[in-house]
Amino acid sequence: MDWEEYWKCLLDKKKLKARIEEMNQADEVQNRSLRMADICHMIYDDYQNSWREKLDKTKIEFQHLIEEFQGVHLHSSRIKTIDSLLVKVITKRYENLRNPQSLYYNIDGNNYKDIITDLIGMRLIVNYRGKWEVIHQEIIRAFPYAEDRERYEKGQLLPHEKSGKSILVEIPKVYYAQGDVVEEFKNKGLETKLHNKGYRSIHYTVSFLNIYIEIQVRTIYDEAWSDCDHNYVYKQDENKSHSALEALSQILCDLTNISNDMGENMREIFESESIEDMHDGHWRTSDELIEAFDKAMRRINGAYHELESFRKCLISK
Repeated sequence: MDWEEYWKCLLDKKKLKARIEEMNQADEVQNRSLRMADICHMIYDDYQNSWREKLDKTKIEFQHLIEEFQGVHLHSSRIKTIDSLLVKVITKRYENLRNPQSLYYNIDGNNYKDIITDLIGMRLIVNYRGKWEVIHQEIIRAFPYAEDRERYEKGQLLPHEKSGKSILVEIPKVYYAQGDVVEEFKNKGLETKLHNKGYRSIHYTVSFLNIYIEIQVRTIYDEAWSDCDHNYVYKQDENKSHSALEALSQILCDLTNISNDMGENMREIFESESIEDMHDGHWRTSDELIEAFDKAMRRINGAYHELESFRKCLISK
């Protein structure tokens, strides 16, 4: 497929024609020589003809490093597809069309590799939420903070080290759900950001062999929900059932978060042996643990009412 045919198919498939036209008009007013199609064509040629092969080799070396980490239950990696890359370039440039301070404002075929930080993505899965700190220490050991910590300003992306040394190039960011306790993350110097859809994950951006790589750390439960949401809800607005799928994803997210907490409770009970069998059908434990399960029951009840409300909205054809 030649470029012209590919470009037309991409815009049709992703419903991006209106945005491209708006950006072209803005570029014309600003007397910018390159249009969005030109920028994407440059990126397409560079990515397909040379950079993708380098990313493939880098990903293999990165995997070898990650396999030495302690505490990882599962890991997976991917390289961004050309479709996904161009859609991100278009979307981000559109969002920053009138913001000259944004890196995306002047993105092109020469600098996109130093702006898009997730061309390689690695996902590290842990069994239980409490294991996050083990992984965190492994990441910081392999990708230490830059020596001059004052360079880490909010939202700033550090450049690659001239020496080629692997470093952490952004402060790690914790996405959390409403009601989560995040003090332990703040105490470790991580940024915290409430996600209104209930998404939970820790994101790291690192420099490895002078290539930016994004690492995501999450639990088995969060990974299952995230995969479901990504396949059927995220950026799937054109689906006729989108609003219903969005509501179901929120219910599933609530149940996932309850599962996360229940799994963590089981781990803590096992390690501390904090429940005593009374051999009469009862278990003795602390008031704090009883309150934790009372909270779980309230949340399960809330999820049940959400599902009940969803069911009431369904009518037969």
